[in-house]
Amino acid sequence: MNRRIAALTIATVAILGLTGCSASSGVVDSPSPNASSSAPAEGQNGDQSVADACASAGAKVQEATKTLTDLDVSAAASDPEGTIAAFTQAADAIGAAAESVTNAEVRGAIGAVYEDFEAIRDLLSRMLLEGDASAIAGLPAAASEVQRSAAAVASLCGG
Repeated sequence: MNRRIAALTIATVAILGLTGCSASSGVVDSPSPNASSSAPAEGQNGDQSVADACASAGAKVQEATKTLTDLDVSAAASDPEGTIAAFTQAADAIGAAAESVTNAEVRGAIGAVYEDFEAIRDLLSRMLLEGDASAIAGLPAAASEVQRSAAAVASLCGG
């Protein structure tokens, strides 16, 4: 039963998180006319505009969250390690997207999404790998935090 709850929770978290992240992707996939590259300029010392930073990180965040949409939720019970690995892969890719930009505001907002995905991964790990049913209690708040941080990125990036 706990694994069934975990599977439903994974699906819910993925949907909530992707709602916010997908909202930002519409804008970040359309870089400003002055953005010639998705990589931040090294010597700008944080002078990257919000629009350029959103464009640079947007595709990376969208690809990271796509990993979760491809996740077979029903496999959480039979392959808990694979489920945790998928969440880890998504979280790490979001963290890399945050680190790839020099704009402090965008870096911080995407960094918050990264931290929230890590928190969910940790709770799921406790549930699925350690059999800690008490971790279920933390999932609603963690899912809410993912939604909040993803909405903040969407708002910042014009989504």
